[in-house]
Amino acid sequence: MNKKKRVWALVLILALTGVTGTVVACNNTQESALDKPGGYAEKLYQYHGTYVGDNSKVAAIVQALDYKDLPLKSIELKTDYEPYRIAVNYMVDSRAHYRFPNDIETAWNKNAAVMFSLIPNADEIMFSLDDEYGNFFWSYYNRENVSERFGMEYFTSNTLKEATGSLASFTNYLNKVSAIKKAEDFYSEEQKQSIKRHKQIYSLIEDDREITTNSGVGFSVTITAEMAANPPIKELKDQKELLAQYTGKKIDFLIYHINNFKINNATFYLFAFDGEKLIAYADLKTADSEQNAIRILNALQGECQ
Repeated sequence: MNKKKRVWALVLILALTGVTGTVVACNNTQESALDKPGGYAEKLYQYHGTYVGDNSKVAAIVQALDYKDLPLKSIELKTDYEPYRIAVNYMVDSRAHYRFPNDIETAWNKNAAVMFSLIPNADEIMFSLDDEYGNFFWSYYNRENVSERFGMEYFTSNTLKEATGSLASFTNYLNKVSAIKKAEDFYSEEQKQSIKRHKQIYSLIEDDREITTNSGVGFSVTITAEMAANPPIKELKDQKELLAQYTGKKIDFLIYHINNFKINNATFYLFAFDGEKLIAYADLKTADSEQNAIRILNALQGECQ
């Protein structure tokens, strides 16, 4: 393959930054500096009209962004053919500290809006969050449809293009950016319930484990006296007294696929929820855990019938 066809300019700027800590949406700092000489708007406006291929200016914009406080690993610039893309990669010490990156998603929404306005030929922007074991969270933006994201309706391709017509218009634009709502404000009730359940799960499993994508399959079962006295699956045999407390109540039994990302090994866990409250769980520690999970689901499904 011709190397010129796959050129990615890699701007390594980790050594140039002293950025550490967790994400902080610095709304108050940014808003108070918008219209001051040398403030946030003026600091960024000097870079308007930057092109994707201008490594130093793109790096300066990324480092000046006000809506993040994450250790910067690198910036990758795809400039050999359209769509032109900027990938901003962050590196943290452990993903266990970033299980629910709602604030990060909100910050990235704001930063993407700023970058698109200052870099007119940037077609795509991607942010990613890594630890030593690889990538665990990312967000992708396209100039043509960024306004389709929840809470970003204002940021159409025309609005992005016209934002830097003057320092005054850019200052007003940054006010719009600052007003972008939190990502979680648009979560459905189902998503909110899932997050509450996941938080309880993560309080039990170890830091080297994570819930895999689209995990959590199961059934709602009404606990009967017979089931409590004689659970249909062996994993619940030692929890008879607990089950008896929920006789007559509907309990959600779910199987979650849990991955140990440090050793790239996965197993299945069984969790029981009374509404949002986690009441019981079992680690299905068997060599044939997938078959075991299927067996358990079939047994629970039998209780539903």
